[in-house]
Amino acid sequence: MQSDLIIKENELIDPENYPEEQRGLVEDFNARIRRLMGIITGIGKEYHTIWVINANTKKMYLYRSTGENTNRYAVELGIRFDNYDRFIGEYVDRCVVNSIENIQRDVKLDVVFSRIKDGDTFSLDYMRLADDGNMSYHQMAFALAGEPGETDNFILAFRDIDNSIRKHIANKRYLREQLDIVETLSRDYYNIFKINPRTGEVVILKLDGYVTKGMEGAGDKVYSYDVLYKQYVKDRVYSEDQDWMYEAISLGTVKNKLTDNSEYVSSYRVMDNGEVHYYQFTYILINANIPNSDVLAGFKNVDDIVASAKERQNLEILASTDIMTGILNRGSGERKVIDAMANDKAGMFCIMDVDNFKDTNDDYGHNVGDKVLRGIANVLKLTFRDEDIIFRLGGDEYAVYIMDLGDEESGTAVMDRVFKEIAKIDIPELDGKDICVSAGAVFFKEGDKRSFEELYKLADMGVYESKKSDGSTLKFCP
Repeated sequence: MQSDLIIKENELIDPENYPEEQRGLVEDFNARIRRLMGIITGIGKEYHTIWVINANTKKMYLYRSTGENTNRYAVELGIRFDNYDRFIGEYVDRCVVNSIENIQRDVKLDVVFSRIKDGDTFSLDYMRLADDGNMSYHQMAFALAGEPGETDNFILAFRDIDNSIRKHIANKRYLREQLDIVETLSRDYYNIFKINPRTGEVVILKLDGYVTKGMEGAGDKVYSYDVLYKQYVKDRVYSEDQDWMYEAISLGTVKNKLTDNSEYVSSYRVMDNGEVHYYQFTYILINANIPNSDVLAGFKNVDDIVASAKERQNLEILASTDIMTGILNRGSGERKVIDAMANDKAGMFCIMDVDNFKDTNDDYGHNVGDKVLRGIANVLKLTFRDEDIIFRLGGDEYAVYIMDLGDEESGTAVMDRVFKEIAKIDIPELDGKDICVSAGAVFFKEGDKRSFEELYKLADMGVYESKKSDGSTLKFCP
């Protein structure tokens, strides 16, 4: 390791030792070193191991390693292979024990620089295999080693966040499940909060994106949900979406949405430096089996998801689309049904729930579960007409509003066709296991004064009754 290249404060150059015409260059050099020192000092307060890397040569220099919570193998690896590509590949293969393919993608040099080129910090959370063979929750962070456009160096820093994460998870029985949820959100969401729906108290678990006024970084400090909710909408959300957003993420709405579902997702627009960007929020119950379970909330920019799209106008579609399945998301689907009802358009509203979906995930893995979800969505897209409204409610639930359908005989015929197509879904990993759904339906007639919430509850009662029968089943509610 070339220790003489490690940057230290006392290694700044004295301008007095140079001719007067060169002193400006010397002072500029010192200013750049001080900026780098400031960035490293800030990161050094939390991160135990820090590397400085040249993006052009990919050469790594160990700036700091405190020893506390440091993986000795990782330090030795960086000294032995002082090329970033070689180091990071070996590190992920040896030390990372979850979501390896996603992390391998995210630590590539071009991906890292796309995240930090404007001066932002980019972090990844993961489960790390330590020297003693134990696993702990860990984080690596990337930042430019200087001002944007003025440096070819960047920083890679490591820290152990196991204690801070576990501190906010009181129920040890569900520790693994909850860590999995945080980990899943952390791959994509810049800001993650833990919310107590009973008290409205909020703890910040991750804050890499926009910082709402009145909030600080991740830590133990407890905030009121109003600080997150009202201030964020006022300062950040696009004016045309603010009224909807105030209602959409109010604590009452979130609790209602999570009463029957473990996940609540929708999209909205943000105004940033005069430009409109598309964002997504996700609220997830930490434990769906416990009443009033704590909730994790994630907020992220989804512009990147369609960065390769030919036209930016595709973002309009994204704002209303469920990313997993390609059909409408819950927020946009519900709004379309409510609009149809307001315009007195009669139809049949139907909710479908995949039978034993948790068992599918547990037995075959989440990748297979995702194939099931996408397969059912494809059946719905092919079966129903363009004027019908199909959308994903979240998790393993779907809904459809079938226009101009008003009797049980016709409704049964349509849903039988759906059931038969679902039975044909071919997923080799399931080894022939049948895919079945339970469905509940209710009719909306012209002149009907019932609200969407009433329609939803009745259809959901039908789902509950269908669950009592084997195979794909439909029950109507009056």
